Amino acid sequence: MDNSQRKLGTPKLGKWELFAYGQLVVPMAVIGLPLAIYIPPFYSGTLGLDLGAVGVILMLARLSDVFVDPFIGRWSDRTHTRWGRRRPWVIVGVIIMMISAIMLFVPQGQVTNLYLLVWICAIYLGYTLIEIPYGAWGAEISDDYHERNRITGSRQIFLLIGLLIAITVPIVASQAGSGATAASAASRQAMAALGWLTAGLLPICLVILLRSVREPVKGHSVPISFAAGVRVAMRNGPLRMILATVILGALASSINAGVAVLFFEHVAQMGSSSSVLIFALFAAGVVGSPFWVSIGGRIGKHKGIGVAGFASLAAFALVPFIIYWVKPNYPGAVFPAMLVITLIQGFSIGAAPILGQSILADVVDLDTIRSGEQRTAFLFAFLAMVRKFFEAAGVGIALPVLSWIGFDPQSHANSAGANFALTAMYCLVPLALWIVSTTIIWNYPITHERQARLRAALDRRTARRARVRAAD
Repeated sequence: MDNSQRKLGTPKLGKWELFAYGQLVVPMAVIGLPLAIYIPPFYSGTLGLDLGAVGVILMLARLSDVFVDPFIGRWSDRTHTRWGRRRPWVIVGVIIMMISAIMLFVPQGQVTNLYLLVWICAIYLGYTLIEIPYGAWGAEISDDYHERNRITGSRQIFLLIGLLIAITVPIVASQAGSGATAASAASRQAMAALGWLTAGLLPICLVILLRSVREPVKGHSVPISFAAGVRVAMRNGPLRMILATVILGALASSINAGVAVLFFEHVAQMGSSSSVLIFALFAAGVVGSPFWVSIGGRIGKHKGIGVAGFASLAAFALVPFIIYWVKPNYPGAVFPAMLVITLIQGFSIGAAPILGQSILADVVDLDTIRSGEQRTAFLFAFLAMVRKFFEAAGVGIALPVLSWIGFDPQSHANSAGANFALTAMYCLVPLALWIVSTTIIWNYPITHERQARLRAALDRRTARRARVRAAD
């Protein structure tokens, strides 16, 4: 069947269409990972800005587009062009991201706090203009409970491939440029390679998406005001549960990712092996992603997330034991032990993004029934706004706290207290937050059966409105 004739309810997408949709996230991941783990050591360690100031700037940048997100989602839902609702926004986002990637990762002239603030705000804006319409586009391609897992699974596999590239390129570039070890993955050469690679991949991936994936025709809906829409959303019980998990998960992930490179270098003291661990994490994620697509269909999406989450957390809880007992007594066992933990975490890492995004598509069905308006991008944007706020809070808390305690990223003689604080920020604090988040999602109420009832109710209402319009 021709893609232009696709309608909701189509049983399955072809392999090429799944490929064409998912592959856009490759350049987004290539630049997204460095924003989380390389920008702090690059701008503080390599370029010499104050660590605490970098943390505050990253927090302000994350907040800069937080309150724009719902409006982008709302405008995208209500955009009507000959090219569709989602395409124009994605195109503009790609252009902004290409420019800001070069300016942020290939710094021009004198690098100041203001320079960092301006260009990291710009790249976050470009990311948002792509992420929200693109995510809504994927949620609307199919209304089937299981097919939505395949769509988000495709996106997650390409995301992990992009992350593998993001880990590999800095290592190769830093060695080729200066003969340095992989520990200098936040060097100028490494960051420049990521910037130029992103700028080159974005337009190629965009063309593949635009030529191969059609947007489904929007069904008739009754627009409601912004304030009324927020009230309806906040009365949505399943959405509130997702909101709680997003808050806790974003805070935990931001704190963990923001100090990961510092932890591996200063506490674990693993040198180039740390890059091997990060690579292993995402490689295992690629292997595990199809498994979680299958598990989500068998035991339910929320149970799949719970199983993956508890398995990953059980392994991650062993990190302090490795640092404070294995490392002093059996230093040669540190890397193998950390590798086992990393592989378990990596295999589980795809479950929440794959099944969580698919769950959100199901929540959109419930919201459409209650609000009367199909507003997929608005709900994606609303949750993105919340996620970004707490991601900003996480890095804005972790780095200044470390700086206040006395941790110095340019020193290899930090006190035991400073190193323990770094361990707590990397492992203990995120662990507690992730445990609560996983427990909440375990009790999520929308099952396959309930989602089928929601879709049937939506179909009946759509048919009634079609009959009324035909009679008029």
